[in-house]
Amino acid sequence: MKKFLFALALCFTALHVSSQIVEKYGDGYVSDNHVMDKIDIKEIGRSIHVATVEEGQLVVRRYYRHKWENFDVTPIKGIFKLKALKLFAYKAVPYVFCYYDDKMSVIRAIEDKWEFVGEESFGEGSVHNPEFSVIGETPYIVYEDKDYEMLRMYSLLNESTWYDFDLMPSIGVKSYKLAANYRGDLYLSVLNNEGISFKEVNQLEEDVNAWKDLTKRLKVDENIPAIDDFEFIQNKAYITFRDEKGPLIMSLEDLAKKWEIVEKCDKPIAIGTRDYNLNISEYFFYTSLNKEGMPQYLKNNKKGVWGELTNLSNKPAKAVASCEYKNIIYVAYVHGTTNKLMVKTIEKGDSNLQNDKK
Repeated sequence: MKKFLFALALCFTALHVSSQIVEKYGDGYVSDNHVMDKIDIKEIGRSIHVATVEEGQLVVRRYYRHKWENFDVTPIKGIFKLKALKLFAYKAVPYVFCYYDDKMSVIRAIEDKWEFVGEESFGEGSVHNPEFSVIGETPYIVYEDKDYEMLRMYSLLNESTWYDFDLMPSIGVKSYKLAANYRGDLYLSVLNNEGISFKEVNQLEEDVNAWKDLTKRLKVDENIPAIDDFEFIQNKAYITFRDEKGPLIMSLEDLAKKWEIVEKCDKPIAIGTRDYNLNISEYFFYTSLNKEGMPQYLKNNKKGVWGELTNLSNKPAKAVASCEYKNIIYVAYVHGTTNKLMVKTIEKGDSNLQNDKK
């Protein structure tokens, strides 16, 4: 018989800690209903939030007082095709970006009540790979318009109307990411064959060439396929990508001008490339799906020491997402057989996660 332990936090001093179900919910699943194949998980206001779409309805749950709860019904429903789903925390306020049925919507919860940000839906047309962030209560969305081979950015005009404008031609652009620091500066990173550029987003200036540079262009191998993660911890920036051996992490101290290598792989590690995510706490922790759909994690417990790729489940998954809170990694994934949402916690140490045999 399976045993599900549901403590939110475990002893930090344990050297070998098994992954735990965050809460016993039915058979260990967070959802009763089937979940579509895009999910996100985020620490917001000292609670873990999970966003899913179930039976066409956007659902946001939070782990509060050791139980999962739906604190308000979201206004987005009738979803037939889900293309992107992103949670974002801005000063303890949860925002959700949802791209579905060839349109986009942004909502936020003020005092636990969901409301649309700006128009209820916008962006009909050719939208590919949208990146979402929020600064000063203003959401930003950067995306590729494949019809016109252009990177474009959506923002709010007078807090009510969504508008977009051209940033740069997308020809030659391999990848791009948005990231915001603690001071409230938003940066766009763009990878092409010349390297990675970093520009401070200026909503009032439509010419991206006039935006300030965070640093000089970062030179990288032209075979680097994509930026996998770009984020700030307080005002320190981190960027990660994969070279021929595996993950490579670089950091930029606040107000510094040069990126430094923090971690790299000395031996090849074939980490998955789908739903790839880096979590930064006292150690580095990756989650992803491999080509067979197995949800996996890879941890780096100390300088230069990488663990082995470990499966989060003994069954394939349709999506995986992860976040960090107080040095605990929270991992959410859609179980490939039941199509239900599972959330587990992992702490530093070896873990055996294959306890969902359905």
